[in-house]
Amino acid sequence: MEKRAVRHKNGVCAFWNVRTRIILTALIGCMPGCSNGVSDSDVKFIAAGMPPHFESFRMYSAAPDGSGPVSGYAHRPVRLQQGCQAIILSAGGRFRESVILQSESAESFDLDVVHTADGWTVTSDGLAPPSADSAGLRTQFMKCVNAIEDKFRAEPEKISLR
Repeated sequence: MEKRAVRHKNGVCAFWNVRTRIILTALIGCMPGCSNGVSDSDVKFIAAGMPPHFESFRMYSAAPDGSGPVSGYAHRPVRLQQGCQAIILSAGGRFRESVILQSESAESFDLDVVHTADGWTVTSDGLAPPSADSAGLRTQFMKCVNAIEDKFRAEPEKISLR
């Protein structure tokens, strides 16, 4: 009787191992589509447009203020806004600047840009590849960079030495 219990237990483990393997294989198969949907031409454009004093830059989807159910707009679809953030190195130190752009379209982009020894690394972990709308990505990218630089320049204590 003990052998049957052991066989049953091993059979269950074998079942879960097969199921786990199938799930992991499916998830791994989805990862390439979600990890970096940025075209080579967009990567070159973004790398060329990065200010030299930026250490990293991020674009992300942000829910607008007042989009919760308390605001009375729960029945309307939430229109995501474009969030932007950069780590900036200046004579005054290292600073994080963030801005939220008012969106003219319903589209926002997810993008991570990091300055490395080899240049700029551009990736996206968003569900929709940014290069599906290359013109929109490039427009939002330039708006983000300009808004962050304008905000940073408006605070002179960050630019000069303390």
